[in-house]
Amino acid sequence: MDLSPIPLPYGKTYHLFLSFCQEDEEIAFSLLQELENKYQLKCLYHLRDFKPGVHVTENILDGIEKSMKIVYLVSQKFKESQLCKMETLYGITASHKQCENSLIPVLLEPIEMPRELQTINYVDGTLDGTDKACKIYKACLFGDVSNGMPLRVIRRVEKTVWCIPVTRFSEDMTKRKRVKDEARSRQIDELCCEIVEKLNLSKFTTNYYKYNGGFWVRVWCFFVLGAPALSVLPLLVFLVIVGDITEETLAGVCSTLAIVPIVAVSIVVCCCFYLKRETLLSNITWKYLRENYKTLKVLPLIRSTEEVVILNYDTDPCKIEADSIILGFIYRNQTLLANWFGLEDFKYDRHNTYFQKKCICQYLEPSLLSDLFSDN
Repeated sequence: MDLSPIPLPYGKTYHLFLSFCQEDEEIAFSLLQELENKYQLKCLYHLRDFKPGVHVTENILDGIEKSMKIVYLVSQKFKESQLCKMETLYGITASHKQCENSLIPVLLEPIEMPRELQTINYVDGTLDGTDKACKIYKACLFGDVSNGMPLRVIRRVEKTVWCIPVTRFSEDMTKRKRVKDEARSRQIDELCCEIVEKLNLSKFTTNYYKYNGGFWVRVWCFFVLGAPALSVLPLLVFLVIVGDITEETLAGVCSTLAIVPIVAVSIVVCCCFYLKRETLLSNITWKYLRENYKTLKVLPLIRSTEEVVILNYDTDPCKIEADSIILGFIYRNQTLLANWFGLEDFKYDRHNTYFQKKCICQYLEPSLLSDLFSDN
């Protein structure tokens, strides 16, 4: 395992805030030493790091605020400790505020988990051979990139050349998200480059003027307003010169040169304006999604015609083997998943989802359960 230091998020001073009762101090200190020495995690240990002369509540709040994760060493004495209950509630509040799950319960005795922590996956330290420090370290790695987080963003840039709009896709390098696994990061970069190349060779890009609403508005204005005017003026000059013009003739000529182009051009422009431009891009991103969502654990999705995002998403924790069901849900909800903010909130992160939103399996469970009962 790569044990290189985990970078601290902006505004954080510690990786871990250790919450434990006085009776478990020896266990906590042993765990602290392993986390700091072997895994290079900066831990807030209250016996060492709390500021003297400051109220304990203020120290707790400040420590939790400055920590990336809160580790709860749960025992019977922990459950009975009022101070530990306070730290649990403060940690839950901070987790909600940050819109991500930052709680790591570690069970030290074979007892029931406190009610406030029962919905969160925990490290079972009661099992023989459980490496608590290693699991905590992995939880920190897991939390570094959550499900639904944009890893790469491909933006579309448009410009006008000789009054004709052209467009190109390129990766927004400022939006790159660091992936700790270097091999996976390299594969994601290669995937991103391949998608960019495919988008730039697509009909949407090469024939972009056909899908640009502004271009067809300009065409409409030219043929409806400009072309009739250019046609009417020479004709009027000719008729005036020969002296053979009446009001009826003038009205007929103006009506023909005005109404016919308006109707004809409007029909053509409307047909061109409603071309399915999103479909072209969706087909490209969908192809790469099907090829990579299980192996590379990413979802390339079109967010709009302005950009394509490559989202981190690991479906393995969902424990759903029916790939067709997952793919069907993604296909029906591509725009929703690409933006992510439109998904429903969930009180506790089930699989460390971006901005504490529901994971895919939570949306699929009702239909899976109904299918299960119908089969029985």
